[in-house]
Amino acid sequence: MSRPDDRYKLSSWRGEFLNFATESAFRKHSEPSMARHLRKALKVWAVLVLLFGVLDLMALGWSEPFFHMMAGRAISALLILGLAWRLKSRPELASEGYAVTAVEVIGFVFFFLIYFVRPDITSWNVGVTLIVIVSLYVFIPNRVVLSNIVALFGIVGTTYCLALKGAAPTLLVGLFFVLSLPTIVGYIAGLRLQLVQREQFMLLSEMKEVNQTLEQEILRREKLEIELKHQATTDPLTGLFNRRQYEIFFEKERDRSVRHGGKLSLCVLDLDHFKQINDLHGHDLGDQALKHVARLFSNTLRQADIIGRFGGEEFIILLPETDLEQAVVVVDRLRQCLEESPLLAGGLIVKITATFGLTEVGEGDELIEDVIRRADKALYDGKLAGRNRVVTANL
Repeated sequence: MSRPDDRYKLSSWRGEFLNFATESAFRKHSEPSMARHLRKALKVWAVLVLLFGVLDLMALGWSEPFFHMMAGRAISALLILGLAWRLKSRPELASEGYAVTAVEVIGFVFFFLIYFVRPDITSWNVGVTLIVIVSLYVFIPNRVVLSNIVALFGIVGTTYCLALKGAAPTLLVGLFFVLSLPTIVGYIAGLRLQLVQREQFMLLSEMKEVNQTLEQEILRREKLEIELKHQATTDPLTGLFNRRQYEIFFEKERDRSVRHGGKLSLCVLDLDHFKQINDLHGHDLGDQALKHVARLFSNTLRQADIIGRFGGEEFIILLPETDLEQAVVVVDRLRQCLEESPLLAGGLIVKITATFGLTEVGEGDELIEDVIRRADKALYDGKLAGRNRVVTANL
């Protein structure tokens, strides 16, 4: 596996990423803009190919050589425009470079024919070749390596055509060096452009990676914050609110009942004979019993009611908008539901009951400890009376 810094290493002579996956990602990223610029360049190229036909007409008139020249120009223009049209549906052809390279080579082949049809403008054609070679690197978007191949083909082809026309060897050598000059200049310019484009892509990719890392870290911290908040407000065994949290709810509900003249009741309950369950069946089953009770009460109580674990086998319930008489009905229904819903664990049927101490919160009850103390007294009376019952305590 490549190290992260190896992914963006560049070839100093190809102007491409050495890492295949990174180079593929760059080409995919640059496809739309590269295809758009290439289509414009191809259209300009096709128009220029046809416009030079006017010069052929002026020099050759409506002769057979002219029609041969125009046929070649028409074929070249059709190939060029055909590629431009194809790029609409296949933009990857632009980033791959092979299609435009093939069209450029074919265009050079038709251009070489001019040396034989119009030998009178040989010097002109050589000058045009110089411009064409530079344009391969600067004007037409392509990979610099493929542009090198086309430029070399143009140099060799031009030299060979003049050799067939009987040019002196010294002239051919000089021509080769003359055509090599724009190739070198174009190659350096094209290479710098390719390197700059990929360096920009590298910076963009690294910035995206940093942003993704930051986003992941933010999400991780948010999840951790939620988890810590959950741990700080809930009992880890039962998932019910812990003492700190239901004390906060008590203050809110008490203040609301005072402002709006509503009623608020509080219930403390204790599981009957819970120590025997632990002694007979073990603490694991005792924990299952606590979770069973918590789940049962959460599903049975009203949505506005608040239940928390008071400690050990004791639970506490806040009943907003509920006076003492209404609370007795709600809590007794809860008691009956628990009595009729034994714990099924490991083939055992463990019957669970609870004793409930219930009181109404008065206007003078500012501290939850005072209310709990009153409800706890009712709970103690219920234990003495035989357990599995609801006992109330008046203000």
